[in-house]
Amino acid sequence: MENANTRKLKKKKINFDIGSQIKEDQAMMLDLLNILTYMSSIATSNVSRDKIFEFASQQEGITAKSMKKIHLLAKNYGYDYARASRVVAEEAHHPDLKDFLIRLSNALGLGEEEEKFFRGETERMVEVYTNKYLSDVETLKKWTDGYAALLVSVILVIAVFLISTMLFNMGDTFTMSILAGALFCFIAFFGVYVLYRAAPYEVTTHSLEIKSKEQELARKMSMILLPTTGITALILVVIGVEHWVIFLVVAALLAPIGVVGIMDAKKIERRDYDISTFLKSLGSIAGTVGATLAVAMECLDKKSVASLEEPVNRLQKRLINGINPKVCWRYFTGETGSELINKFTNVFLDAVALGGNPTKIGEIVAHSSLGIAILRTKRKLVSTGFVNLVIPLHAVMSGILMFIYRIMFSFNNSVAAMMEEHSAEMGGAAGSMPTGMGFFNIGGVSDLAFIAKYVTVIILIITIANVFATKFAVGGSNYTLCFYASILFFVSAIVLFTIPIFADSIFGMQMGAGG
Repeated sequence: MENANTRKLKKKKINFDIGSQIKEDQAMMLDLLNILTYMSSIATSNVSRDKIFEFASQQEGITAKSMKKIHLLAKNYGYDYARASRVVAEEAHHPDLKDFLIRLSNALGLGEEEEKFFRGETERMVEVYTNKYLSDVETLKKWTDGYAALLVSVILVIAVFLISTMLFNMGDTFTMSILAGALFCFIAFFGVYVLYRAAPYEVTTHSLEIKSKEQELARKMSMILLPTTGITALILVVIGVEHWVIFLVVAALLAPIGVVGIMDAKKIERRDYDISTFLKSLGSIAGTVGATLAVAMECLDKKSVASLEEPVNRLQKRLINGINPKVCWRYFTGETGSELINKFTNVFLDAVALGGNPTKIGEIVAHSSLGIAILRTKRKLVSTGFVNLVIPLHAVMSGILMFIYRIMFSFNNSVAAMMEEHSAEMGGAAGSMPTGMGFFNIGGVSDLAFIAKYVTVIILIITIANVFATKFAVGGSNYTLCFYASILFFVSAIVLFTIPIFADSIFGMQMGAGG
């Protein structure tokens, strides 16, 4: 029979909204892999069961909170760990977490060795996480294609709407434009949301105070350039600068942040791939020689760690100079900028500090970290193809809208000029016709000015939607968002500048040929 303390613990179940549930669902598989890698690593040190759960509860993440509940039940309320795991499993709402806690309860109840159990669970979770990630990549691939088709369809709807509004009387132009624009926004950002949900969850950059050089530079530039971008764009709109100039200025101001962000992302990608080699080699040397990590690092061939050669050399120099090892390693993980390196390096260090076998620990963390790094390369194949599709597609779709508007604008002005020129010949018949052409629904300059702004706003919405769609497909830090924004705003600026010239020249040639 459960006591009052157990019932009290169950009442503390967190009520979370849909947003936090989505985030938790995406993060769970990766979180389980991280905590299992940690527990299997420290279990090699033959520490007590109580210590394993205590150290695991001190980690970050969703699963660590469950480990903390189990530890508190066992330490404060007299539960054994098998029963405590069962109690916490009953309140777990995520199926993967629930299943793990039930298996943990059964293993602890049967007296299975912690090291053996957690090592097996880690290998199992690597396979499960790999399958889940690959499944998400396939889903992402299908939805990137779907997003492109959706974007083409909704742009064609807007194009048909523009032509229909200008040719036929469809009611109030303003009201119909707002309704069409609202529909466009909903469909476009619904596609962006679906890409966000379909993309595999991962955190590439850490949140430590110590950052990589590129992250520090991007942060400093962001503090200056982002407010400057917003203020400058607002001022340019107020003073009536041409739209293509505003787009171009925004692209130019965001470009430095984006370029630095992309440079950092590429370095992190290479470092994440090489951290498994570094930790496995370091652990193997330390385990074979029976020396500390600092001594083992002197025997390590720095060339073998490729992109980590420079950070490892700095780490070794700091250790040789007698700086506190914890500080040295903290700077090492911070300066790489990678969350994966931060996670698995800390796992490696904690397990070794507890007296675990460095060779076994190196193999465990290398297996998990390399698996994650390889999976990211598979995602990159899909996201790169999507980026290469979105940029020209954005140019084409934006160009179509601007081309349609500009042809209609030129045609309306030409017809109005022609009617004014022949008004004397047409006599009273001209007075009964609206400005422009009788069957042409644009009544005057005000409607044309409104539609010009309307098309520009639609292009702005397309640009913003494509920026976020690209970011969610590719992943990475928020600084890369500025890179894709810079490219797409630049493409929009080129479209807004060149298409009117191109359309006017074509229409002028046709009118000249017709004359």
